[in-house]
Amino acid sequence: MSRKAVALISGGLDSLLAARLVRDQGYDVTGLYFTSAFSKSYGREDDTPAVAVSRAMGLDLRIRDLGMPYIDLIRSPRHGYGKNSNPCIDCKIFMLNEAKAVMQELGAPFVVTGEVLGQRPMSQRRDTLHVIERDAGLRGLILRPLSATVLPPTRAEQDGLIDRGRLLGISGRGRTVQLRLAERYGIQGFSTPAGGCLLTDRNFSEKLQDLFRTKEQVSLDDIRLLTVGRHFKLESGLRIVLGRDQKENEVLAGIATHGFHLFIPHDFPGPVALLSGTPTAEIKQAVGRLILTYSKHIPGRTRRIRFGNELIDPGEPLPISSLGLIRLGTDR
Repeated sequence: MSRKAVALISGGLDSLLAARLVRDQGYDVTGLYFTSAFSKSYGREDDTPAVAVSRAMGLDLRIRDLGMPYIDLIRSPRHGYGKNSNPCIDCKIFMLNEAKAVMQELGAPFVVTGEVLGQRPMSQRRDTLHVIERDAGLRGLILRPLSATVLPPTRAEQDGLIDRGRLLGISGRGRTVQLRLAERYGIQGFSTPAGGCLLTDRNFSEKLQDLFRTKEQVSLDDIRLLTVGRHFKLESGLRIVLGRDQKENEVLAGIATHGFHLFIPHDFPGPVALLSGTPTAEIKQAVGRLILTYSKHIPGRTRRIRFGNELIDPGEPLPISSLGLIRLGTDR
């Protein structure tokens, strides 16, 4: 029997401890770190705690982008949402299906997760753990080392591949045991619980659900835009995103090359704006005035906006409501 195992690695302490406990029993552990457009670190995975700590522990870590199929899942999760737009159960099933393919590739006898019984109210109840195993096609093949002794034995334990006596029986939301183990093993630099998932954020969720309601085909760029800037929607449904600082201005300028329209302050400092859809003369004026509204007033100076080769004089800034705009999200 193969002495290989596949472990889901989030960068959090629980998943890293689970991988360590299995490795201590003589297994060569391959970690899987899943990323998506909903991750705060999307496109910068090498800078994440998951990568840094895995390297420090000597784990072989594979990074997998969940891609468009994951966006489709978020739009309509079979098991519903947990906090805000986080489809906790469906998300875990989706990742475990990916892990199952790697398990089969390596000839590994089980998949390891850092789940702790009762730690999360939706996805880590005893009944939902069974649902996740069933729907992922991994009955008896998911080893949860941190809670193993308070859960039914897995096939690996029954077959003597894993010593159940060397596994743990943690349950509930406390972190004392895990932090003590981290100190013993010298594990440092792990991420905070649920620190990287935008789907649990109320502001992001509000913008995402509005996007799903109004756009049938959603792209990765649409999702990425939701992570940047201030968001507005015209009554026609067209969307405008304003940068909040120089870094966000640069991000928006980069995304603009993917089929969006970019508006740039021509002769004054201020936010750039990105527009999805076709800009009429009236819309150009509205975008220009919106930029002025979020720019510093310069007495006696005409402020113009560059749109391609065109220079727009939008006049004076107006209140958001007067521009026919709806503010999306709860951040201000």
